[in-house]
Amino acid sequence: MENALIVSGEKSLPALASLLKGCGCSRLVTAASAGEARRKLLELSLDLVLINAPLPDEFGSELAAGLADATMAGVVLVAPALQAAEVAPPLERLGIFVLEKPISRSALTQAIRLLSVSRQRIAQLQKKNAELLQKLDDTRLACRAKCLLVERLRLTEDEAHHCLERRAMDLRISRREAALTVIRQYEN
Repeated sequence: MENALIVSGEKSLPALASLLKGCGCSRLVTAASAGEARRKLLELSLDLVLINAPLPDEFGSELAAGLADATMAGVVLVAPALQAAEVAPPLERLGIFVLEKPISRSALTQAIRLLSVSRQRIAQLQKKNAELLQKLDDTRLACRAKCLLVERLRLTEDEAHHCLERRAMDLRISRREAALTVIRQYEN
């Protein structure tokens, strides 16, 4: 994870920055409050957000939940032990890592690795989902084009299918493009 945001009070920033640099984060941005973090997020694309709770203007769990919902960044909330146990269940359901203070370099490194692997897996699933949605859309267009061919040219469904396939091959275009040309031609 290259780009990280540390949201923490001023006195903890150097130690947290050192920990994140040791974990492979090359570009660090800091914010001293939740409000400042929200403003910075409008202009940045981040891989990781580390929130050191409590923050001056709020505890930090609200910020973490909002970030998990609005961004693809991995979110880690570091909180005192009693509060961490209390906020962990609802935040973990949102995909937020909750670590108890004091944190060790190894615990933070492991959390960041897990976040990185999770983000890669989610990206793969989103890509596959987009491909499946595209195929579904292509199939819908082909069905609509075949229905138009059946309706307007009085073809059977099989003949309409072959007509669409032949048009795609003859014009050296995709089946989707062939379906779109049929739709444009017969819907107007």
